[in-house]
Amino acid sequence: MTISKFLWLLRSQRVFCLCLALVLPMATAFAQGQLTVSGVVSDNNGPLEGVSVEVKRGAVRTVTDATGQYRIQANSGDTLVFRNVGYTTQEVAVGQNETINVLLMASTSSLDEVVVVGYGTQSRRNVTGSVSKVDMAETENLPNTNVTQALRGRVAGVQFTDNGRPGQNGTILVRGPRSLSAGNNPLIILDGIFFNGSMIDINPNDIESMEILKDASAAAIYGSRAANGVILITSKRGKTEKPQINLNTFYGLSDWAARMQLLTPERYLEKSMEIRRLRGIPFDPDNVSTYLTLTEAENYQNGHIIDPFDMIAQQGRIFSTDVSLSGNTARTNYYISASMAREHGLIKDDNLRRMAFRVNLENKITDWLTIGTNTMFSENDQSGVPASISLASRQSPYGTWFREDGSPTQFTVPEDQGASANPLRNNFLSENANFRNNLFANFYTLINVPQIEGLKFRVNYSTNYRWIRDYQATRNDVHLPQANTSSASKRNWMAQDWVLENILDYQFKLDNDHAFDITLMYGANRDGHETTTASADQLEFDAFGWDRLNVGELQTVSSYAQEVTGISSMARLNYRFKERYLFTLTARRDGSSVFAANNKYATFPSAAFAWIVSDEGFMQRADFVNFFKVRTSYGAVGNQAISPYQSLSLSSITRYVYGPESALGIYPSNISNADLKWETTYTANVAADFELFNNRIGGTVEWYNMDTRDLLVERSIPIMTGYPFIWTNLGRVNNRGVELTLNTVNIKKEKFEWNTNFVFSHNKNKIVSLYGSDADGDGREDDDIGNRWFIGQPINVYYDFVFDGIYQEGDELPAGSQPGFARFRDLNGDGSIDADNDRTIIGQGGQPRYRWGITNNFRYNNFDLSIFINAMQGWLGTFNDLDFYSNSIDPIRPGNMFDGGWWTPENRSNTRPSLEYRRSTLGHNWYLSRNFIRVQDVSLSYRFPSAFLAKNRLANLNVYVSGKNLLTFTDWLGTNPESISTDRYPIARSYTLGFRLGF
Repeated sequence: MTISKFLWLLRSQRVFCLCLALVLPMATAFAQGQLTVSGVVSDNNGPLEGVSVEVKRGAVRTVTDATGQYRIQANSGDTLVFRNVGYTTQEVAVGQNETINVLLMASTSSLDEVVVVGYGTQSRRNVTGSVSKVDMAETENLPNTNVTQALRGRVAGVQFTDNGRPGQNGTILVRGPRSLSAGNNPLIILDGIFFNGSMIDINPNDIESMEILKDASAAAIYGSRAANGVILITSKRGKTEKPQINLNTFYGLSDWAARMQLLTPERYLEKSMEIRRLRGIPFDPDNVSTYLTLTEAENYQNGHIIDPFDMIAQQGRIFSTDVSLSGNTARTNYYISASMAREHGLIKDDNLRRMAFRVNLENKITDWLTIGTNTMFSENDQSGVPASISLASRQSPYGTWFREDGSPTQFTVPEDQGASANPLRNNFLSENANFRNNLFANFYTLINVPQIEGLKFRVNYSTNYRWIRDYQATRNDVHLPQANTSSASKRNWMAQDWVLENILDYQFKLDNDHAFDITLMYGANRDGHETTTASADQLEFDAFGWDRLNVGELQTVSSYAQEVTGISSMARLNYRFKERYLFTLTARRDGSSVFAANNKYATFPSAAFAWIVSDEGFMQRADFVNFFKVRTSYGAVGNQAISPYQSLSLSSITRYVYGPESALGIYPSNISNADLKWETTYTANVAADFELFNNRIGGTVEWYNMDTRDLLVERSIPIMTGYPFIWTNLGRVNNRGVELTLNTVNIKKEKFEWNTNFVFSHNKNKIVSLYGSDADGDGREDDDIGNRWFIGQPINVYYDFVFDGIYQEGDELPAGSQPGFARFRDLNGDGSIDADNDRTIIGQGGQPRYRWGITNNFRYNNFDLSIFINAMQGWLGTFNDLDFYSNSIDPIRPGNMFDGGWWTPENRSNTRPSLEYRRSTLGHNWYLSRNFIRVQDVSLSYRFPSAFLAKNRLANLNVYVSGKNLLTFTDWLGTNPESISTDRYPIARSYTLGFRLGF
């Protein structure tokens, strides 16, 4: 960032400076009380550090130090509350006692767990909606540099995927896709505030907890943005009064977990001869020059053999270190961290360098006034031009990759320029600088209203700056002096968002039977960004790169800006009767500039009820049931994930040519729709939470039915209107499914423990209606074949011919076919295969039908072993590398180097066609199952004993080794069935060594 930009940021954000000035001064600690109470908190293994000690219904609070000791001011009539995660909460009356020692008992129940639920927290026992909490402690020993890596397969109903490339954000799908044209990404809430950045911007080691809101009751509090689910991320805070320093460092190596099977040199020769045999072209098996190009024949005779994937691969490496300083005094809570990660991907020049900093600071000015900030900055450097995997998969093993001077050739096989472009050439001639920065800060004031117990008022103001610098330059190839192919470009993108929220929360009881929690919110938000791009081709001097675009022969400049504003209000009532009948009512009203005047505002209500059955008297005989709760909810949430201005009439600029002259002109490019409004998803959810057999077995079973209506669709319209499409609301999509989360304590001994976590989910997605038309008059609503949208089918399906094996010698052959050609089913029985009558739905591809994951955790003395297996079942993917394809230069050279096998008279395969077959004749695709079972994460750690820590004045020391993506069982022939990106990027198998140190 330049100095001028920095000064501009300061001038434009005076609130930032004012809040920072308020937060930095540390208030002097003072407290009042008739007694100074002290003591030691411990468990069966010794003193406990970080235990929360507070006066019940008071503002005085402290935590135990490394020796378990605490000191707090209290009155003789007060009650002290001792809380710690994983332990049963205890309350002790003070009386006249100045020394109170407490023994906390470990809890195997999750009911005491505190869950973040949007604008507040609740105990797990009192939650009425569908909220999944992710225990980030389970991933501490894994080499994850982004959050989605840590969560893949670990949460029921949530699909996390990434393509394996360093720095990629990944995708998250909660309970299936809902929208046809708008976004399906969930809303991200960071420390209570809308977060428009990427998940890669957040350091995983800064995260204390993650909650995923999946049903309307839980998510309706976020209204118009919550249709695709909500992910709540809470960053860490200080826990101990004594300053705590923690260091986490790991280093690992990685390699391809799977490779596409390319032709070996021997198989390449065999395939080349088979092509000529099929086409009747003479060749001599003992003379390679008769079936190889001159370049290939020369390299063959010189013993020069290349593995294309080896040429573009690099040794994968990952290094990460982060350090944090935290503490929690009577008046100040702080958490400060810095991290640095470097990751070398599996492809040359595919690298990532990330730096992240965080400051969480909270200061209790008085017993009723608290101010604080949560501030984060990150920079992701992905500079470089990676080699091309797609081009590498088309290379001959006998190609020439480098000239004598060490520079890459233009084509590895010059005689075949249609399919042998050198995958390293662009990597050699080009350079790239790509930096993504994110500055996110939330400033808040919290007032515990004096004289009114339980009444709190909070003001949040957050600002988020994001900017991207993407510069690229390509030098002219000195070996091609006849053509100037040099170019350069600069793209600068900048976004500024802000959110202002006023939140009032009132918790009170009328008597022992009636408990209320009322939350009100009113807020406003603004999201905006601008981008400027300049480029030049045919540079006169390419040495200047992107710094001298004016030396280019052809220059272009473009810029764009957009803004979205909104206002919101919300009300929520939580009511508990006798602490076993739980009610939640929520309503949120949103207004957004995205939509036209007729529909700028919408209201999203929800209701939920839960019954803790195990507290009823008739359950006392079922002593094996420790806890049993049933809950149900229904509500509506919205989706506004389209670009702004789509409801308006828009004009665009283009250049018109008049003979030898040209001029800029304006033309209408977008037709207005004054009735455009939110997509709305109506969700019904029924669930049961249980803990059985002394809390040895616990879990949740859920059923849901989600109906999304008024879909935001970019609909094609007749071209005579002058417009290609219009954004409109139409159609309906349904998602229905079940989820299971099961936790078991299999063995629990003094020296050995074994527990298991199992998650399972099944989602059935279907399009219920589209345009409401019935053009053919068959009484059934028409499908949209062009977009592959079919009534009664999932959003992402494959519509194609049904493969029925390979024609063999002696079979009755249709016209134009021969032995070795693919056979397809004649669905309408008319004796011919055609696109109008013989295509059908053959499978779904966007999401699996079933997902499950199982984690087994073992502890023996100070050793911990964790094994996580992830699986997805019931989906397909296109894999057209099974097809031989030729190229325009040499129609008899193998253009596809994947070795999937092929039919010959001697090897009569019934799944692979002959090399003479062309799928392009019929226009079909090849498909493979994407089902897989993967040993995704294995970690072994050692915790140094307390005696060693005390002797060396350490708080903790853990050493761990881990492996990721160790084994995958699948029929998929590509690199990664979970993410079938077009660039074929491989998933990494990695081995890591690390340690975590605290003092």
